[in-house]
Amino acid sequence: MKNTTGIILAQEKCDAMRDLCGQRTVASVPFGGRYRLIDFTLSNMVNAGIQTVGVVTRNNYYSLMDHLGSGKEWDLNRKKGGLTILPPSLDFNVKRNLSDSKIEALYGVLDYIRHCGSKHILLSDANVVTQIDYRDLFRFHIEKNAYMTAVYQKDVFETHRFANNTFIQVADDGRITDVAVNQAIQLHSDMLLGVYLIERELLEFLLCQCIAHNKLDFERDILQGMTKDLDLYGYPIQGYVEKVDSVETFFQAHRNLLRPDVQQALFAKGNILTKVRDEVPTYYGENSRVKNSMIADGCIIEGTVENSVIFRSVHVAKGACIRNSVIMQDCEIGENAVVEHCISDKLVTISAGKHMIGAETYPIVIAKGNKI
Repeated sequence: MKNTTGIILAQEKCDAMRDLCGQRTVASVPFGGRYRLIDFTLSNMVNAGIQTVGVVTRNNYYSLMDHLGSGKEWDLNRKKGGLTILPPSLDFNVKRNLSDSKIEALYGVLDYIRHCGSKHILLSDANVVTQIDYRDLFRFHIEKNAYMTAVYQKDVFETHRFANNTFIQVADDGRITDVAVNQAIQLHSDMLLGVYLIERELLEFLLCQCIAHNKLDFERDILQGMTKDLDLYGYPIQGYVEKVDSVETFFQAHRNLLRPDVQQALFAKGNILTKVRDEVPTYYGENSRVKNSMIADGCIIEGTVENSVIFRSVHVAKGACIRNSVIMQDCEIGENAVVEHCISDKLVTISAGKHMIGAETYPIVIAKGNKI
């Protein structure tokens, strides 16, 4: 796939994750103890041989730029191609008040698309946790002679997924026959994951056509509006996949990480790359107790941790108890504190004796830098 340019859409805001995205994009939300959400999309592209990747941003992208750097960890610090951060075009986005539209975001980097020189463009959102071989997607796309191929997850029946997602109906040969956006009831069960393979020249034409007619919704105006006119195909993803688009799905994805089959599916091959941060090994105190948890390096564990994911450099003091929670980097959990069904962002301090208890269906989110 060396003749393919990857474009990661990191510009979209997510109201359902606003507690975690106040100072960062969804793409740079920490995940799994040491990663960011964008690491999965970016690593999948690199593993498929894509050597040119552009990351489209909108605002609050300092954290994302700090994480990606020059792209060295993904072997994208190249003289030709490599990793490019694409901030919003000032003139274009001032006129349109920094809209969240995919079409506007892509049109704002149209020069980059035109001059990348690749025949194909692989578009992807940055909030899908999975390992996928994009080379199989490319072979499917060429075999079907498709105008566009969209990646989807089969058999999604959770009602909370219906809103803010796009579902499709797929014929036996893989052709997309119907597209439902924000369905109120179960019309279709195959959910798009925001990953599309398309020829560059066709993408340029569609973007210019949509902007000229004030059509700004990618799913409605391109997918839904052109299903009957273009040969659009769906490619079902195999294996574990989680689209992280709300606090609830973020919490559930971390609970899934504690399952051996999910760990095997995501990390067994060692293909998910991230920014290197050297830390000392985690220290476990004499009276510490850890059960069914994932704990990163650099931590000091002197209390109890059960069914939780603990990021780097977290200190759990004596007598403290953490259950069914996600504790991000550089947090301090004081003596005899109790934390259950919580998501703690970075640099949070929970003082001695404090109790923070949420519910399995409604976890408490503690914003970055807060002291309780």
